[in-house]
Amino acid sequence: MNNIYAYIRANTKEQNADKQHEALKQYSVYNNIEYTATFEDIANSKNFERPQYKALKEIIKQGDTLIIKELDRLDCNIMDTPKELQYFFEQNIKVKILDTPLVSTGDNKLDSTIKTMLISLLSYIACKEKEKLQGKVIEELKTVKDNDVEAGRSTRSLPKNFKKYYIKWKNRELTGVKFAKLLNISRATLYRDIKEYQI
Repeated sequence: MNNIYAYIRANTKEQNADKQHEALKQYSVYNNIEYTATFEDIANSKNFERPQYKALKEIIKQGDTLIIKELDRLDCNIMDTPKELQYFFEQNIKVKILDTPLVSTGDNKLDSTIKTMLISLLSYIACKEKEKLQGKVIEELKTVKDNDVEAGRSTRSLPKNFKKYYIKWKNRELTGVKFAKLLNISRATLYRDIKEYQI
């Protein structure tokens, strides 16, 4: 019997993996399938030495399917990602990439050479998009800090780590429920603090 596995990777404990969970859940419901198991790593590793990923590779076999949300959840390395996908291709293991189904392995519609080129290109684009997003977050954090100093705004009444999680919430990396929970305050208090902070 062929198995279907899901894999999720978050770079840090603070990075929200809810979007990956939700996308995988929706895919399973829409296609009426059940995952044999879901493996999840919290690691900023730039290689494949992750405990859950290694455990996955130990049990996944020919004919099985691996499903991930985005190409860079597998890895964010323009050289290594195509090689890793080639490994699955050679082992006759299908890899389904929800955001880029065109380069999913196990599909003979594309010539393997063209597929490898597409994978390399998409790996590069995915990594650049992540770098761009991180740069925007850093720039916004600096702007917020500078504005606080210039306006003489007092943030003493705000909960600890409010600004850090505020940026993540604004970038839709955190839900309001999760934001409030991390600060150990009610949602009503959270939105009051947000309103006051944005004045």
